[in-house]
Amino acid sequence: MKITWKWLSDYVDISDLTPQEVAQKMTNAGIPVEHMAPLVQGVSGVVVGEVIEVIQHPNADRLRVCTVNVGGSNHLTIVCGAHNVAATQRVPVALVGAQLPSMEIGTSTLRGVASEGMICAVAELGLDPHSFPKDQTTGIFVLPSDAPVGVDINDYLGLNDIVMELELTPNRSDCLSLRGVAYEVAALFNRQVRMPSPLLQTPEDDVKTLSIRLDTKACTGYAGQVVDGLVLAPSPMWMQMRLLAVGMRPINNLVDITNYVMFEWGQPLHAFNYAAIANQQIVVRQAIAGETLTTLDGQTRTLTEDMTVIADPTKALGLAGVMGGEESEVTPSTTAVVIESALFDPLQTRKTGRILQLRSEAGVRFEKGLDATVVTLALGRAVDLMVQYAGGRVASAPSIQGEALFNNENVKVIVRKKRVSQLLGFPVSEKEMLDVCARLQFDVSAQSDDLVVTVPPRRADITIEEDMIEEFARLIGYDHIPTTMIEGPLTAGQLTKNQYMSRVLTDHFIAQGFQETVTYSFISPEDLTRVRIPLDHPYGRGIVLLHPLSDEHSMLRTTMLPSLLDVAKTNVSRRQLDLRLFEIGKIYLAQQFPLIEQPNEQVMLAGLLLGRQRPLHPYDTVRPYDFYDAKGIVESALMRVGVALPVTFARSDMPYFHGGQGADIYIGEEKHGRVGRLHQAVCDAYDLSVAYYFEIDVDAVVGATQTKLAVTQLPRFPSVQRDLALVVDDKLPAQQVLDTVSQVAGEELYGISVFDIYTGDGVTSGCKSIALRLSFRSLLRTLTDEEMETTMNRIIQHVKSVHGAVLRE
Repeated sequence: MKITWKWLSDYVDISDLTPQEVAQKMTNAGIPVEHMAPLVQGVSGVVVGEVIEVIQHPNADRLRVCTVNVGGSNHLTIVCGAHNVAATQRVPVALVGAQLPSMEIGTSTLRGVASEGMICAVAELGLDPHSFPKDQTTGIFVLPSDAPVGVDINDYLGLNDIVMELELTPNRSDCLSLRGVAYEVAALFNRQVRMPSPLLQTPEDDVKTLSIRLDTKACTGYAGQVVDGLVLAPSPMWMQMRLLAVGMRPINNLVDITNYVMFEWGQPLHAFNYAAIANQQIVVRQAIAGETLTTLDGQTRTLTEDMTVIADPTKALGLAGVMGGEESEVTPSTTAVVIESALFDPLQTRKTGRILQLRSEAGVRFEKGLDATVVTLALGRAVDLMVQYAGGRVASAPSIQGEALFNNENVKVIVRKKRVSQLLGFPVSEKEMLDVCARLQFDVSAQSDDLVVTVPPRRADITIEEDMIEEFARLIGYDHIPTTMIEGPLTAGQLTKNQYMSRVLTDHFIAQGFQETVTYSFISPEDLTRVRIPLDHPYGRGIVLLHPLSDEHSMLRTTMLPSLLDVAKTNVSRRQLDLRLFEIGKIYLAQQFPLIEQPNEQVMLAGLLLGRQRPLHPYDTVRPYDFYDAKGIVESALMRVGVALPVTFARSDMPYFHGGQGADIYIGEEKHGRVGRLHQAVCDAYDLSVAYYFEIDVDAVVGATQTKLAVTQLPRFPSVQRDLALVVDDKLPAQQVLDTVSQVAGEELYGISVFDIYTGDGVTSGCKSIALRLSFRSLLRTLTDEEMETTMNRIIQHVKSVHGAVLRE
């Protein structure tokens, strides 16, 4: 929200203050002044002049010699190259010695003719040409014909004004108007507010008729009045410059007046061409599904039933609170308008603007909610200005509909006096409380230990006791709150087990050479399609967002895979081909659709391997990552956090894995993750080569970790290793062979692993050879060869009987 110092001065006496003092006080009170600067800097020695005569330059086709009256007894001779200079014009004239933002004016001679100054264009005064009508910016700046000759241009245009930009929090919508800011400044400096007191006018004879009907609950109040006899023209220069200063482009007197009143009172207005309203009746209703409306920006928009329109009995005239319609637009031939001042539902207005991607100053104010008491005041103010500056005449009685405009009850807040001091942490006397209420211009009465504060509708942010206590703190001054020692018991902070384990895992993967990523929790349905997850899969039914950031972030992710693949694609496109990525984040799985309870939020650890394995030592060779790299990384991470339950792997049917190269991770009897090579179609969708992916449920890992360390005695006796190559059916998972061997190997077996799987010559077709390495150790004695022979024979016989395995020769 932008305001100007002189505009604010109209409503509250701040003549003894500086802009810096006011800005500092407002900032300290919770209304930060984000930026403050003069409207234009570096303009001096420029006055309003009158062009008396224009003749052709004797020595140049494109130059003219102008005689200009600047208020003195002698007229100036100025050479001007603008094509639009003409006699009788009022123009800004930079005298000799004048200072402009980009130059200093001196006496010069142009093609033999002395020039005693310069007639200025808009840009030469430091103003933005795009903010003015085209006819004022193509050449010199032509001022209104009533501009007083000789007056300093800074005073006439208000160029020496100060523009202050406020950074408002959502609850302080009252300060989206000069009125609201004036009340705030008046409270801070204990001043009185002097807003205009417009009254609704009623003509002696109704020249025009107007009726209003409210057919929707989305409009709680509507006031309108007809003004005729209007002449469309530029608005007064002072009004144009004030609108320009707050970021609004001047258009014409009718539109500028509605905008001016909106900034002054915070109530958006709209002017309808009276001739375009059928039967002289305005109907506020919900749009008909499929109904179309061409808005003022020239776009034809298809409306839905949850949009509110301003209409007549035959057609829609505008979108309530958002934008008017082209058919009822004010044109140069318009002589009568209906001025609208209304209350529209904030939520529906915001939703309509978002769907249609229409954002305006009026929409911002409707979205925040308006003060019902201002609706008719703003209407009366606009009518007064149109009569004064547009040649208008009140042509109808005001038509007012809606209970909100007739039943305005102030909010009463009961404040416990003791509660004020308790909440703020320092003593606040009743006198100070009453003083704050008086400065805010709130009525207040004392009842024993309580204060009953009557809050006017302009402060819709104050509804409960704590709101009012905050006002006491603001107005007394946060800097007056004394510093006190903290009282009460203190508890040392510590991490939860989940937080601690997440940090351990993060440190572990960084130590392993991984790069941590942080991505959005949002994906799109197309992302799931790219990773080959069908819609009927548990991971294929994501929760769609009502208000997505974009189409690419329209649903909550059900897997971390698309997020990591997007990061990998970006890096590969920049020639970073060898990647180790990981992220700890959440996925969101709905229990059922439609949603009737909160989704299950799982904290997942996900990782992606791409490219080549880095050499571990100088004699190691560079090789591509394989499945066992990914599997080993998962096992080392689970070992690092101390998972106490057995970790096993079984063939996975996840569609994004390559067939036969994906495994589900079991911790104990439950499946809590997966690891494997990504399907080539997935890699192709992201322009990647071979990639390996794993994900683990962090919460499940934490639940399976040991809470205490178990320490065992170092072995006193040597271990014994035996290798065993078994030929089994090709479809038999190696994990089942490991489980079978472990069952009969005895308690001396402390380690078992697969070190080779072979198919080919020497192995029967349809079979594979699995080479196992078994490690044995006893805590009581050294194991003998005879014992090992007996144990190995027992293992071979058992595997043969269970799986039909034979010893490979």
